[in-house]
Amino acid sequence: MDSSGDAYASTPINSADYEIRVLELLPGPEGSQLSGTLIRHSLEDECANRPYEALSYVWGEAAAARTIKLGQNSSLKITENLEAALQVLRYQDRARMIWVDAICINQDDVKERDHQVQLMRRIYRNAKMVRVWLDLDIDPECPAMAKLQTFNDQSTDEDLGTDALFWEPLSVVFKNPYWTRVWIQQEITSAVSLAVQCRKVLLPVVQLYHYVRVFNSRVAGTDINTLVWVGWLEVSPNIQLPKRFRLVDSSDEPLEGSTLGEGDLNLLEVLSYGFKLECTDDRDRVYGMLYLACDYLEGDIAVRYENSVEVAYTSVAHFTLQKYRSLNFLLYAGLNWRDPPKERLLPTWVPDWRDPHTRMWLSYKPKFSQPAPPFVQRRTPWISTNSAVLHAYGTCIDCIEEIFYFPESVALYNTPATTFLDACRLVIRKTLSSQSTAEGDSLNDNGEFRLPQWHTLVRVLTGVDNLKPDDPDAHAKLKQLVSMSADAFVRTAQSSEAQSENRPLSVLDIISMNTTPPSESGQAFARLAWGTIGKHQPFVGANGGIGMAIKGTRPGDQIWIVFGCDKPMILRPAGDHFLVVSEGYYDGANRGELLEDIPEDLNKGDRQGGYEVKSIRIY
Repeated sequence: MDSSGDAYASTPINSADYEIRVLELLPGPEGSQLSGTLIRHSLEDECANRPYEALSYVWGEAAAARTIKLGQNSSLKITENLEAALQVLRYQDRARMIWVDAICINQDDVKERDHQVQLMRRIYRNAKMVRVWLDLDIDPECPAMAKLQTFNDQSTDEDLGTDALFWEPLSVVFKNPYWTRVWIQQEITSAVSLAVQCRKVLLPVVQLYHYVRVFNSRVAGTDINTLVWVGWLEVSPNIQLPKRFRLVDSSDEPLEGSTLGEGDLNLLEVLSYGFKLECTDDRDRVYGMLYLACDYLEGDIAVRYENSVEVAYTSVAHFTLQKYRSLNFLLYAGLNWRDPPKERLLPTWVPDWRDPHTRMWLSYKPKFSQPAPPFVQRRTPWISTNSAVLHAYGTCIDCIEEIFYFPESVALYNTPATTFLDACRLVIRKTLSSQSTAEGDSLNDNGEFRLPQWHTLVRVLTGVDNLKPDDPDAHAKLKQLVSMSADAFVRTAQSSEAQSENRPLSVLDIISMNTTPPSESGQAFARLAWGTIGKHQPFVGANGGIGMAIKGTRPGDQIWIVFGCDKPMILRPAGDHFLVVSEGYYDGANRGELLEDIPEDLNKGDRQGGYEVKSIRIY
């Protein structure tokens, strides 16, 4: 029977003093009843004589409950996985000071949980050691373990060898569900010192860091079109450890980077990774990720578990608007087009962090490095008091007239290159028609591919405007390279078709060509286009512009430049308001071209870049 109330009542914690409880795990022989005492500890007391470790683990199935005695008269149910960890970590001859969330926080007290969650970064950062627990067996004598011990900062790709199966005994470590949990990311990222415990085997963290570093480089550098890549991917660690763990003593290293990336990430970037992670409470996709963000300060977002998922997710939009006067959260928002569709619980302008798959261009992450334009600072977008409506300003630059459905994924791989070009012809001819030009009536002999509209389509199909976002010169060179590669793709495809005795080249055939440089065969264009076409399809607007839209977009949806948002947005008119469909891509508007030189005194009804400025309500 759970009688933990007395243990918590006898150790009340003062939220104003940043107090926590720490478990004094009492000694005992392995397999005997676990017992301990809860002790109050202030995170602000740097001279405290009770240094503690913090346990990082997965709770496991609650149904398989065990118990730990707390003091003389209390006991607490714990999971089987936690009991296994404490049995191994318990000393036989002395007490061990360790912080364990399931024991040190009264999980039945919502207010206490709210308070302690906001201290998580401090708790793990102040611990002398964060100890990772993985409930699995590793053979310490296997050749892979022996080789792991040799990895260091001088290790290179050659140290992995040529046989991926050699590393299979270690793959079980990285396939463990532990690494995919939301809270784990913060726990590892906040640690000043780390230990990885696989039952009674302790993995060397420095060697582990360099093994992961080299292995991830191997996978990234192997051609994805080969079985070799598949073999290495199957045993790949597929995790990342903060760079400070490359050193034996990491305690004095700056707490930079995270399990999500080597660099600092803002809150929107951090949350965009969360849909890949697992949690039992969807609010934790925000609450559990806050302290991984370089721009989040304690208290910026209220952590309250009495709030709904909707309130938790909407708070991120409020945060972004208040901190930056930015609407870049719209880039992660919109109608989700899953099959089967998910129930929509939020306004379309609020990102659903359970499934932010409306992002078209995951390679682009808003950095908030530039201040909001003066017009946006003067006419700040605002959210209604009930958080149902977003009020903003913007200009409608086109209306989608026709969407073109290209083959995708494996189907695109196997599509003859000439068939792919036939689909491109249809887009170009529709563009010419919408631009009211008679040029398309007299085209012959592949004339479409000598027109400027072909290179416009090339830029759209490859998403080139989102590459090299911070280097205009490099971006210009890349656009030129992609255009040259696309022209080479046309020549290669047509040459193959002329040789009728041969099987027509497929898109995959061109991607797999071993030519240097890859632009000479069309390989670079084909690779980029294959990576873009899938859940995105090209469209032509009523003004003759070409863009890319996510699946689920309809003719009649509009392309908007919403002031305060870095990228074009696709909005759907719905009576007197709009719904967010997704981020959009529209040639000539993806790099802020239409937001340049906005006058500070711009008003509703004025024209900017030839388009009328309007106020809009988004539901």
